[in-house]
Amino acid sequence: MSTRRIPSFRFQHRKPAHYLCFVMSETVFIKNIAQLKTPGPDLHDPVITLSNAGILIENGRISWVGPMEKAPVPGSAAELDATGQTVTPGLIDCHTHLVFAGDRSDEFISRTQGATYEEIAAAGGGIRTTVLKTRSASSTDLLRSARHRIRRWIQQGVTTLEIKTGYGLESESEYRLLRIIDQLKNESPIDISPTFMGAHDIPPDIDRTVWINQIIQDLIPAIAMENLAEAVDVFCEKGVYTIGESDRILAAARKAGLAIKVHADELTPIGGASLAARYQAWSADHLLCVTDQGIRDLSSSGTVAVLLPGTAFYLKKPFAPLSKLTAAGIPVALATDFNPGSCPMESLSMVMTLAALYMGMSADDCLKAVTTNAARALGRHHVTGCLLPGYRADLVIWNAPDWNHLIYHPSVNHTAAVMAQGRWIFSTGEPIECPFH
Repeated sequence: MSTRRIPSFRFQHRKPAHYLCFVMSETVFIKNIAQLKTPGPDLHDPVITLSNAGILIENGRISWVGPMEKAPVPGSAAELDATGQTVTPGLIDCHTHLVFAGDRSDEFISRTQGATYEEIAAAGGGIRTTVLKTRSASSTDLLRSARHRIRRWIQQGVTTLEIKTGYGLESESEYRLLRIIDQLKNESPIDISPTFMGAHDIPPDIDRTVWINQIIQDLIPAIAMENLAEAVDVFCEKGVYTIGESDRILAAARKAGLAIKVHADELTPIGGASLAARYQAWSADHLLCVTDQGIRDLSSSGTVAVLLPGTAFYLKKPFAPLSKLTAAGIPVALATDFNPGSCPMESLSMVMTLAALYMGMSADDCLKAVTTNAARALGRHHVTGCLLPGYRADLVIWNAPDWNHLIYHPSVNHTAAVMAQGRWIFSTGEPIECPFH
């Protein structure tokens, strides 16, 4: 059959969203893939690497994957030739603070002159600065900026994205952020996982005890009833929320049927990892200062360690102890922690480069960390993160001869085309053959 190039549709729009238009074909066969890499379905499965491979997608799901010499007859499938290119699962960014107004570039400059994150926060800066800017911004402006950011994530091969609240720190403001995230979820071509993080900092204008009681008694039950969030996160940290306060908030989340995530042991070792383990949380995130006891507790919990090397890089902190975590058998994911203050980083490729250079993570483990393990940190590991039969057809075609190039050369966007749930949602217009007009 004749083939044509995928058209470049990265700047087109579809109603009612402000995203990339998408093209759907019920059956797609991607052939002659130079390198196909995918994690296995189970936690300790090795990464599968195939050369000269093919993958068949039917009705939004993968139905076959393997070497070309064993490929089934594609029949009426739309064939796409990926000669010289690499195919992987769609990337998953499982920790972002993506909806906010303003920036904190002045704080970044202060840190380059020696000021610490803690000193800036104690002086009234940090998260509270963004809270004030976000509260004063219109919903229209917050939506517009978030859409542009999500567009950039898609262009870098991300097909699943977590978004936290936390820049409202007041009941109606947090609700507004949740409604904005819900609108983004409903209109976006990628999968968005909303997380409620009213316990991101102590509000500048509400009594601490009053706010915690509002979170526990009012917000969490209402959010769960309205299905506005999948999980609750808390910044369990010295000077923010204590172990006792975090425990009360997480107990309310568990009672309401919401999943649990914890900002744990980022700046001080106060026991956040052990708390996350006790709740068998989806994830314990940061872990720059995790203790040996915290690692032992995590090792038997099933909780994913979500490491955020971009944050350590920006804050000039020691990186998380990857070797100790992996030696204990703890699944490790990587994420950007994109936010306006401690980590304005939008590139998972750069995150993987930092993990490889400064934490000793292998290229295959980097792939697992931004696919199947990241899916596990969002409760989606049975749905996405692998290129195996039955999984959702979330995948990326990379203009690179192998996966290593994404880590070796992170300053270049290697994305050729992105498929989410069987839909082509992005193409650079590179010479990829496809029968779509």
